Amino acid sequence: MELEKQERRVFNLQEYGIKRALSFGHYKYNRVQPGLEQHRHKGAMEICFCMNGQQHYKIGEHLYELNGNDIFVVPPDTIHSTGEFPEDKGELFWIQVLIDPSKGKLCSLPKKQTEYLLNGLLDKTEYIFKGSFRLKWILEKLMNCLENEDSILSKIQLDQLIVQLLLETVILSKKPPQNTPSIKLDTLDRYISKNLHRIIYVDELAKLVDMSTGYFKNWFKINSGMPPKEYINRLRIEQAKMELLKKKKVTQVAFDLGFGSSQYFATTFKKFTGYTPRSYIRSKR
Repeated sequence: MELEKQERRVFNLQEYGIKRALSFGHYKYNRVQPGLEQHRHKGAMEICFCMNGQQHYKIGEHLYELNGNDIFVVPPDTIHSTGEFPEDKGELFWIQVLIDPSKGKLCSLPKKQTEYLLNGLLDKTEYIFKGSFRLKWILEKLMNCLENEDSILSKIQLDQLIVQLLLETVILSKKPPQNTPSIKLDTLDRYISKNLHRIIYVDELAKLVDMSTGYFKNWFKINSGMPPKEYINRLRIEQAKMELLKKKKVTQVAFDLGFGSSQYFATTFKKFTGYTPRSYIRSKR
């Protein structure tokens, strides 16, 4: 199935007979989009599955950053937004599940099993925990089922996939957090930060941590949530934001950060911030 057909899809699950849910959605953006305004989901918790890229959620004064393969559970009736951040470049799925048992059964599950799943997820609200590649398969199957729901068989599959998704998420939420390879990532961060003024090649990063280039690309994406080139560009753009606010010229900032032209810099800057460099400066005055 090609999920790229539309950048953003949202399905009203109640229209598909799922009484204990509000919506299921997916986006896959090649550049940032306007941020989410403050909103809440009445009586429903929202489970967000960040496949790659980044996404931010602000709840009260707390800002949460999701990276590739992260899961985040927003509590019911909780005002949240993306804060000052846009909806970021990357891919994300979400599902909203109603908590009130008077709304009906959750995909034909008995009451006790429903309570187990929902209580397990409610215990993890406002926590970020790691997902698994198996979830991507379930989420894509669920999307495909919603797009082609035209038979009793599809309805049965839909119920099973939602239960499977929630069960897998509860299981993952109970896993103890694994120690990330922070020493190697810290080494790479320091090296990249010192060399933002020039082109940084993937093979030199791989050599720095004693890995083959092919293995390194896969390792880096798993542990940072994005490919090395995107990670480097994100750091460059964060540095560029600070440099631009020091009233440095756009062209100077572009060349100081290793961009071949001010046009390429402007294109990359807008991809990750939603602003051109000049409009970003104006927004901060």
